[in-house]
Amino acid sequence: MINIFWREIEMTHEIIDTELKEIESNIKRLKNQAAESIIQLGYELIRAKEKLPHGEWGNWLRDRVNFSQRTANIYMRIANEFGANPQAISNLEVTKLGLLLDIPEEKRANFIEEHNVKDMSTRQLKEAIRSSSEKKITESCIDYIRDSEEIEIDVNSLKPIPNHEKYFFKRTGKDWIHFLNSVDKYGIYEPIIIARDNTIISGHDRVRACKDLGIKTIRAVYAFKDKESRKDCKDDDELKLKIFILSNFNFRSVDGYIAEFWMDELFGTAYGDKSGDLSHYLTDEIVDRLNHNRNVMNKMQKIIEKRENGEITEEEMDAEISKIHEEYI
Repeated sequence: MINIFWREIEMTHEIIDTELKEIESNIKRLKNQAAESIIQLGYELIRAKEKLPHGEWGNWLRDRVNFSQRTANIYMRIANEFGANPQAISNLEVTKLGLLLDIPEEKRANFIEEHNVKDMSTRQLKEAIRSSSEKKITESCIDYIRDSEEIEIDVNSLKPIPNHEKYFFKRTGKDWIHFLNSVDKYGIYEPIIIARDNTIISGHDRVRACKDLGIKTIRAVYAFKDKESRKDCKDDDELKLKIFILSNFNFRSVDGYIAEFWMDELFGTAYGDKSGDLSHYLTDEIVDRLNHNRNVMNKMQKIIEKRENGEITEEEMDAEISKIHEEYI
């Protein structure tokens, strides 16, 4: 009886593997076909995601069909949002379709009818979307539509959120020196987020580090929030503050818990008990866990440094990190 049970499980896995190979083949074929196949490709990705075990999605995309998760998400959104009316997007490439997704669904069809999207350049399409958005009505320094294009901007032209150090702990001492050394050695991986008036929304420490190190420019993207997300903000200053706080929702540090506190205090959310007491959000238990995990990460960093210095092999590094990772909470 047990053998039959395990055989059924094996057969199920074999069926899923066969289906995944079929999906993989379909995706590779569709990637090289015309735009009308984009929707079908999105549906194939949705099928694959449903069949893969939890945690395997990113690896499967990278190893089997050479997709990033961001690109896959765009294809799947295109399938979900344009699948019922594929004629509306005939002869449009993925980049343009991804931009069209930023237009509210109820306005999208009219926009496509009113604009010659097919013959537009990507830049022209971005400008048309921005012009047709509610930004045209309300002069806001926060975009209504996402513009993912990065810019290079002079750090001295940027200005901080007023009193931004009031909301989160400032890096000082050894912590700041370590951060500076990291920026000096590895550079800045993620672009900062700014408003159209050059207010820093996310990235105050990165800008500060650039100034300390004599780095003249930094990569940036513009912040955006749709109409619904602005309802609890009376003006741009409140909106910038809200996005600034939300950008700190990182629960690998104390910032995520402090952000919950400020969202409840300033914008009436209910992440915590609304007691007005930060210690109810950032409890001793949470602090202990964060300190423990920080110590674990420091151990991992030392192992990586040993590998960089040639003291251990890459296999030894992987083995040691895997062992230490078990301590991570």
